[in-house]
Amino acid sequence: MGASGWDYRVPYVGTVEETFVAVQEQVLASGDYIWPWGEADPDDEVAPRPSSLTALRAAKEIEEFWDEGTHTILDVDRITAAGADEFGAIRPLTAAELTQVFGTEQPSATDFDRVYQPDLAAPRAELMPTKWTGRSLVIYRDGAPDEVYFWGVSGD
Repeated sequence: MGASGWDYRVPYVGTVEETFVAVQEQVLASGDYIWPWGEADPDDEVAPRPSSLTALRAAKEIEEFWDEGTHTILDVDRITAAGADEFGAIRPLTAAELTQVFGTEQPSATDFDRVYQPDLAAPRAELMPTKWTGRSLVIYRDGAPDEVYFWGVSGD
C-alpha cells in the first residue's frame, strides 16, 4: 500500500500531550483507520481492532503490526522533546523552526493558514517528518494556546 501522510488540527486540551491522547482516542472511537489484520474474519485476526489505547499498545507489541500500521496518528505513541527524532514519536517544532517558518514562536491561526500546504498535509515541505514519526506545533490566540496541529507519515 505504501506510507500515508496524516494530519490533525484540533482544539488545545490542557497540554500538547493531553491533546495528543484526545486525538488518538477520537481516531480509535471513529474507526477511521486501517487495521493491519483486516475486518473479514475476527476469529482469524492476530489482534482484534482495539477499543482503547491500552489495547492499541498491546497490538503494537506484535511485530506484524509494523508491516502495515494504521496510517494515522495511532502509529505514534508519545511526544518527544523538540529536536529529538525518535521512531514512533511526535516531535514539536523547535523555536528556531517556528521563527523561520512563521516569524514568531507563537504562530496564530492566520500565520498557520498563510504557510500551510494542504497537498503536503504539512506547513512546509522542509518540516515533513521521517516515516513512522510525526511533528507538532501549537497555534495561539491572543497569546494563549488555542489549537495543536499534528502531522506525520506512517504505514507501509
